[in-house]
Amino acid sequence: MKAKILLCICASLVCTTLALAGDPGSAREGSSRSITLPAPVDDLADGPGKDTTGIYCGICHSLDYITTQPKFPRARWRAAVAKMIKTYGAPISETNAEIIVDYITTYYGAGG
Repeated sequence: MKAKILLCICASLVCTTLALAGDPGSAREGSSRSITLPAPVDDLADGPGKDTTGIYCGICHSLDYITTQPKFPRARWRAAVAKMIKTYGAPISETNAEIIVDYITTYYGAGG
């Protein structure tokens, strides 16, 4: 019984190895692969704080995460930026966080 199981395992490994060796999707020694990523989209509105917002927010996520949100009030944007810093570890100083909150509230928020 153990010999049959061992034989089945060995046969499976051989078949898998042969299948991968002939798979055009597997990399071969000396070969290289590349992909072309889409260009980053900079859809942010022009205005004071655009560069700071684009730099710091774009480190972790697409800027579409800003432009496609509902028009939140300042307090909600401030909480969102604070969450990015405290929960996700975004490297944003207090000064830059306030610039980002001002910018997003002005161009993508409900004001106040």
